[in-house]
Amino acid sequence: MKRHLFLTGPSGWGKSTIIREELGGALAMAGGFVTERTVSPEGRLLGFDLLPAAAAGGVEGFEPLRFLDYSTEPPAKNNEIFRLNAAQMLAEAVYYPFSLIDEFGGFELIIPEFRAALTEFLNAEQPCIGVLKGGANAEELRRRFGLGEKYTAYTLRLLEALNGDEDTLVLPLREKGDPAARRIVRQWAREYVK
Repeated sequence: MKRHLFLTGPSGWGKSTIIREELGGALAMAGGFVTERTVSPEGRLLGFDLLPAAAAGGVEGFEPLRFLDYSTEPPAKNNEIFRLNAAQMLAEAVYYPFSLIDEFGGFELIIPEFRAALTEFLNAEQPCIGVLKGGANAEELRRRFGLGEKYTAYTLRLLEALNGDEDTLVLPLREKGDPAARRIVRQWAREYVK
């Protein structure tokens, strides 16, 4: 089993859910980070927050960091969250038994400090599982935030590097809740989550 496993596919297909259900409480021991969708009681999207990966394992007490705010039009993004906090979480992730990055491949790729931290992290020996933003989602982000051609180039380079790495599997989901992907996540957890 390859050391890095990243699920990809359309939004709403259960990529994060598969990982969280298969790793369960073991996520409390994970380095890295998670992104959380925040909605109002009426179901309106308020934004997306960054939290340490351990929050996905039920560890409480972390302050959510809002990096995309949908309470304004157009939505506002906060690059500093990735420049400082996410980059630090990646730098510290190597001190944990394994890591979770859920998700990456969005506008954070235009931030040099985050790209450098991600590159260093992915070149380490750290087992990592996560969610890679799918091409359609990345394209919508590019249009919505006017990210330009540099962002497109960074996403293509990232995908090329991940697909060319002998220790990385980028696994596209074939359907919602893909049972084959779930089995592969379970196998990865048996090997790397101690």
